[in-house]
Amino acid sequence: IEQGKNSISETFILSAGSDYFKNEINCNLNGEYSSAFINGIFSLKSKNHHEIRTNINHLIDNDYLNEERFVKLFIQGKLRIKKWGKIKLKYELKSRGINYQIIETSIKNIPDDEYISYFDEFSSNKIKFLKGTMDQKKRSFINYFTYRGWENDLIYQKLRDIN
Repeated sequence: IEQGKNSISETFILSAGSDYFKNEINCNLNGEYSSAFINGIFSLKSKNHHEIRTNINHLIDNDYLNEERFVKLFIQGKLRIKKWGKIKLKYELKSRGINYQIIETSIKNIPDDEYISYFDEFSSNKIKFLKGTMDQKKRSFINYFTYRGWENDLIYQKLRDIN
């Protein structure tokens, strides 16, 4: 059972008439205010046996799941490997249900000089491979970097530098 933020799981077990019955329940409480309840009714005779094992992991409490660490590594990977800009990074993190404050803080912690140098490197490489007329190249360039979430001012500044 996987439990996210503000979620509840309730399991009910009914056992009657079996000689041997075994349940193993694993539950990961991944978010704040997540809960798991296990209830059961057992009708056992003297030779019947019922075994229940439960394993409840409080992953956030034990720092196995850490949103800040996840966001930092997510941004590093997507910026360097997928060549995403800040707009797409924010969008993707929001769609994953990450806290807005953590997203904003992490995006602001990207050094501007590093961010611009990544853009310059990516855009210089991309411009070499574009084909067609100059207008087609410009449209392709704008579409490519807009889709990847780079800011319009960076995109248009690079186009002005190329001309």
